[in-house]
Amino acid sequence: MQKYIILLLALITLSFSTTAQKDNNEEKTKLIRIVGKLTNEINNEPIPFANIGVLGSYIGAASNMDGVFELKISGDLFEKTIQASAVGYSTFSNSVKNCIQEDTLMIKLTPKNYSIAEVEVTAQSLVLKKRIKTAIEKIPENYLQTPFNYDVYYRSEKFENKKLNRLREAAIRIYDDKGYQRTDAYQVFKERGYKFLQVRKNFETSSLADGSTYLDELLEMDIVRGRGNILNDNHLDFYNLNLEQITEYENDSIWVIAYKSKRPMLSNTGDYYAKEYSGKIYIKIKDFAVIKNETHVVASNYSSQGRSFYVNEERQKWKPLKIEYDFSVTYKQHSGKYYLSYVNYKRHHKVEDKKTKKITSTDINTEMLITQINTNKPEVIEKRAYYENMPYDKNFWESYNIIFDGK
Repeated sequence: MQKYIILLLALITLSFSTTAQKDNNEEKTKLIRIVGKLTNEINNEPIPFANIGVLGSYIGAASNMDGVFELKISGDLFEKTIQASAVGYSTFSNSVKNCIQEDTLMIKLTPKNYSIAEVEVTAQSLVLKKRIKTAIEKIPENYLQTPFNYDVYYRSEKFENKKLNRLREAAIRIYDDKGYQRTDAYQVFKERGYKFLQVRKNFETSSLADGSTYLDELLEMDIVRGRGNILNDNHLDFYNLNLEQITEYENDSIWVIAYKSKRPMLSNTGDYYAKEYSGKIYIKIKDFAVIKNETHVVASNYSSQGRSFYVNEERQKWKPLKIEYDFSVTYKQHSGKYYLSYVNYKRHHKVEDKKTKKITSTDINTEMLITQINTNKPEVIEKRAYYENMPYDKNFWESYNIIFDGK
């Protein structure tokens, strides 16, 4: 009888163990959805383009213009920590299990700005030039130098006379053969390839213009990767520099250096028609890493083949009245190295038809959010897939981390 009792207890224990293991496995595969909003603690204004991610992983999202974000993570990260950060603000950290207690996770970040001591203008320019030069010299130490894949979320909107007529979202895989080993624009172009993994859009591709994604230009905005920008020590004398502020990012002090080109040209702007080129570069004091850049460009014309190409104006059907654009790029640190985190690109054109004299306004908003990076045996992609042709996959998009638009 004692043997039967022991056997019965063992079976009951095994049953409980199996059930617990099954529940645990189901919990790990369960998808956790967190919707939140980031605001300025002082004035309650939304904080756009902030980084939100799970520490110790590449899972992340970014807040939209209203400070809203959506994060989807697997249940096995339940014990991990969520971190939200934006340049110029304090950093938020809390566990996943605490964050899911609220229907909408409200995160308030405190602005962080410090006073700048008065410095004689000439001396300040030399100090800032030295800081940027040091940041350039530190790129091999701070940024990945080996081949890798970026998996990215891509979104592009095109407005004609303020009416949306093109919307495309995609999951894309990018391959970089050299990492952040810097070289000229053409060489960087050859060392990168990409392919579309999934796409959804509100139109059918019927022409070359419809197929344009501006993805190549988004990649050019990665100023640490190439040299045709402020991060070229041969071009620093072409810029007026000014220390705009000292602020904070993820508990580190940041120098915000404003720059304006004295002589915009293709080699230092990447734009054949640039007339004005100015911006701000954000450099960490601790390790001289560039963690953000914002640039504004005014141009006299634009080629449909890209910023760096010449256009035959006599054959052009329209006359440019106003051509300008802005781009912003941020970088993130993981395992001691920095990598691209987010790129936002806004372009505005106002043109006049040479025959009809009709004036058309075009606005293009494009963004790219890195959702995962792979440095362990990355997939080699030698070419660039300029057009996509694949069916809409509902299951894919329901589980994909995207920039939440509330719709």
